Amino acid sequence: MTSVYPCRALGDLLVADADPVDVDAAAQYRIAGVLGFGRGVFERGQITGADTKYTRLFRLRQGNLVYSKLKAFEGAIAVVCGERAGAFVSQEFPTFRATPDLDTGYLAHICRWPSFWEILAEHSRGVGARRERLHPDDLLATEIPLPNIEAQRRIAAHLDGVRSTLHRIERLRATAATKSDSLPSALATKSQLSEGARLASGWVRRPLGEVMEESKESVEVALDGRYPNLGIYSFGRGVFAKPPIDGMETSAKRLNRVRAAQFIFSRLFAFEGAYTFVPSEFDGYFVSKQFPCFDVDPSLATAEFIAAALRSPQQWRELARSSKGLGLRRQTIKVEALLAHELWFPPVSEQHRAVDTLRHLDRVRGLLEISDSIAASVFPAALNRAFAGLA
Repeated sequence: MTSVYPCRALGDLLVADADPVDVDAAAQYRIAGVLGFGRGVFERGQITGADTKYTRLFRLRQGNLVYSKLKAFEGAIAVVCGERAGAFVSQEFPTFRATPDLDTGYLAHICRWPSFWEILAEHSRGVGARRERLHPDDLLATEIPLPNIEAQRRIAAHLDGVRSTLHRIERLRATAATKSDSLPSALATKSQLSEGARLASGWVRRPLGEVMEESKESVEVALDGRYPNLGIYSFGRGVFAKPPIDGMETSAKRLNRVRAAQFIFSRLFAFEGAYTFVPSEFDGYFVSKQFPCFDVDPSLATAEFIAAALRSPQQWRELARSSKGLGLRRQTIKVEALLAHELWFPPVSEQHRAVDTLRHLDRVRGLLEISDSIAASVFPAALNRAFAGLA
């Protein structure tokens, strides 16, 4: 990329800095590696000298540049900092120290820069993506944009701030996601209420068979037919469109047509929460017999409310106790077992209010997912601007 800064070869800025240690079979060593895509140095765990074939290991020093010969092309290069200093690597991880002309904070961000990885990939040798290796001479021949030392420190501080802010946002987003995942079931079941409080508020505990019945709008598969098809996400995350079923290619003789506002579940993946309702845009889609669907009595319940109540892992476990199959991933739920399962139902008007809240929550979750994708592009953009001299 174009930069206002002059470019210098890393060979002018780095000096080989190996700290070899002869392996003692009785001694213990903290072994480190380098994650790809600029994610830094990590510890693999502790071993004894007897556990390794290497007769010599290399100790990492604070501020060292270290990289993986094998995976440098995908960003496995980093500056050693914090507790990773003192850990050990093999000869496959060359180490260097920076000269006074190169700030290690600035260098650490160079290592996180995708454009830098692309240059390293061009310099890597070998056949096949997973066999490419970066020789130290090729690393040292690589050029980077290099302003004066004061500007390097200013850029590093700016990028540290951007990175810190993004990490805070990520932590907050993760906390919000954890809480929002439990909200649908909590809103639908209000488990904090006692049985007496529920009864006093008009709640009724009913088996699902009292509020819905299985729908079997079955159609015969025509050889020249194409049938829009849907699948069900696990963990209560709704439905998704699958490729249409081709009458010439399917072994099914009949398919079931689903209708909007029906309740539907996957018999094969019910053990991990594949319960949901049919949105209006999927009205008229088709499924196999592995996806039973149900018409819900609107005077007693709504499919969306039932789906929200069944987003609780506790409900999945209760239903799984009635399942068939050996082992968790071979459990299937019978229709009879589902219809016998009991839930607490508030008055229908309250169910509608809960569903309206859940729809709003889903819209917020969708916006958060969009913001995640935007956030993921912020730091690479910040790196590009900084090394171009625009920050």
